[in-house]
Amino acid sequence: MKSKKLFKLIALFLCIALILPVTFACGEKKSAETAKAVDDGAETPVTEAPQTDPPPPTEPPTTTEPPPTEPPRPPYEPDPNLSYWEQIYAELEYYGLKDGVKCLTGEDEAELMKKLSSNGTKKAELDVSGDKVPFSAAYSVTTAKDTNNFWDASYSVALMKDLPVEQDELVVGVVWVKGERIAETEKFMADEPASYYLALKTATDNWATEGDMTPRGEMPAETTWQKIFFCGRVLNEETKSQALQFQIFLGYGNQRVDFGGIIAFKFPSTPDNEKAIWSFIN
Repeated sequence: MKSKKLFKLIALFLCIALILPVTFACGEKKSAETAKAVDDGAETPVTEAPQTDPPPPTEPPTTTEPPPTEPPRPPYEPDPNLSYWEQIYAELEYYGLKDGVKCLTGEDEAELMKKLSSNGTKKAELDVSGDKVPFSAAYSVTTAKDTNNFWDASYSVALMKDLPVEQDELVVGVVWVKGERIAETEKFMADEPASYYLALKTATDNWATEGDMTPRGEMPAETTWQKIFFCGRVLNEETKSQALQFQIFLGYGNQRVDFGGIIAFKFPSTPDNEKAIWSFIN
């Protein structure tokens, strides 16, 4: 019995001795294959990223605030101790205009308003004493019928004689307006408002330009008095100031338009005056 057990043990050791070299060879072969696969790019070796300095802290963005805008100018309060013309000039100065001179002829309101002539219209003096308006002289101007052109009926006055004028100077003033349509015509319905059109015309260019007038174009007349500021420009090299005319075109059918308190001043074209005009009238 002992000899059989010994024989079995010897056989077992022999098997182990034969198996061990094969096992080691397989392990070496697998390691070589793994290394080759890595070299061929089958597996990407894990590498640590190079260390870099942390980015500098970012400063918060700076906010650019818009420049402060000028607060709206409060409405002009007329001085009751001044005459009407003085009040208008003081108001123009209040809004930034400087160095103006009166440029419409007439020693007082009544004389100036009387100087305005009508063409294709009829004018009649108005009593405005009960209208609670700051001016004292006014006229009603009536257009009886349709005209071929809106300028075929007008109301106008020339600038003062022998007044020095330069190109680009500004003629700035005020006209008070109210009106109504009298009857329907072929071109205008009875419920349409009365209309007028302001211009600064000159014979120097054969009346071709309108003085770059503001307000521009046809304007509706309200049924109550409205204070309208206007600004025209001297567009030509004038040799005589009286060649320039302040004109109001009225060829808009059968209507009546009332005008009062007309006055204008001539101002030089300076940066301050141009700025005042843009902010004030435009």
